[in-house]
Amino acid sequence: MGRGPRGPAVGLELGVRAELRAVPGLLLSLRLLPLGYDALTGTVERELADNPMLERAAGSACPGCGRHRTSDSCPRCSGVLRYAGNDPAVMPFDTLEAAAACEIRSNYREVLPVVIAHLTSRGLLDAEPDQIATAHGLAPQAVDEAVRAIKAAGPVGVAETSVADLLVAQARALVAAGAAEAWIVDLVRDHLEAVATGDTATVARALRVSREDVEDAFRLVRARLRPVAVVEVPDRPEASGIPDVFVYRTDSGAFEVEVPDSDWFGLRVVEVTSAVRADAEAVAWLGGHERAARELLRQLDTRGSVLRRVATYMVDRQAGYFERGPVGHVPLNRTDVAVELGLHPSTVSRCVAGKLLRRPDGKIVALADLLGGAVAIKARIAELAAAGRVSDARLCRALADSGHKVARRTVAKYRAELGIAAGGLRRT
Repeated sequence: MGRGPRGPAVGLELGVRAELRAVPGLLLSLRLLPLGYDALTGTVERELADNPMLERAAGSACPGCGRHRTSDSCPRCSGVLRYAGNDPAVMPFDTLEAAAACEIRSNYREVLPVVIAHLTSRGLLDAEPDQIATAHGLAPQAVDEAVRAIKAAGPVGVAETSVADLLVAQARALVAAGAAEAWIVDLVRDHLEAVATGDTATVARALRVSREDVEDAFRLVRARLRPVAVVEVPDRPEASGIPDVFVYRTDSGAFEVEVPDSDWFGLRVVEVTSAVRADAEAVAWLGGHERAARELLRQLDTRGSVLRRVATYMVDRQAGYFERGPVGHVPLNRTDVAVELGLHPSTVSRCVAGKLLRRPDGKIVALADLLGGAVAIKARIAELAAAGRVSDARLCRALADSGHKVARRTVAKYRAELGIAAGGLRRT
């Protein structure tokens, strides 16, 4: 028997409902898709500054393409280093060691490099001072002097042995600077979990202060305290003018597409030691930051995956354009791309709008240049007109011979857009 009268309608309704339920999550995961490279870089730098659980791997940005590299050379570019000598972004404690060497007592100066080597990338000692002394056969007072010099020369909280001690040191610095009341040290030392959960009532009772004062202190702690001793390094080179899509030619002659993702920027989530994981207050403090860091990496990779799919399909379709220029351009629109890739046309539009593409020859063009239905036709009209005075009728016949069946009135419109007068004379 045939299908019931309500079968197709019910299926369509279920399909629409399922699509509507999926859209909010999809839009959230693609929130970075409309951003061009400069705006995306700005977002990444802000997140790095604000999130203590997000870090960039040692290295520097390639001045040629902007990708993060871990050595002096870029796998794609031959650009030279922007900085000479040791890059502080690679050796973040070089300047700290030099400053501490001016602070430490001269008879203990040889101990300084040993203690500096025990600093983690977050500025914490990976062992207690007495353990460092025993491990290296040093006098305990020598190691203590080196630690004192490092703390005197470095940022607040450096050379502490735990996140809790680092945060307490930062809280004491706020008090010393007159930016906080003395009881904020007790808040940070004893009530970090309450700060993480927003439990102002418990803290107000324990410290015998008003809930309004506790709320102000919570905001100050969240804004000013970081579980990392920040060592100042020079800013990364600006990435202005760097395109969003890179097209390279492989040894076989095919085209390869690359777009920025989390690896491109050298991003990773900070590794937290088992000792910190065992501290409930530290875990509560870092948990939200860790989730935000992982979400940023996911969104960067989602943006990269979608943009790469769209750009790769467009590049493959327009291989003739890269080989022969505008005359090799084939008709292609956003709907064609969306249907082929199973995407919504609006997603393709967000991929393309405002994005730049670097061709294999190094020329930078708009990604949208790969779309359109008349690029090759206009190029052929300009080529024919340059050869002499050609009527619209003869242009139509010549275009048909090239495989472009175009109406005469359409030829006249394109000719006018190109500034070519009737008969082939270019307008002045």
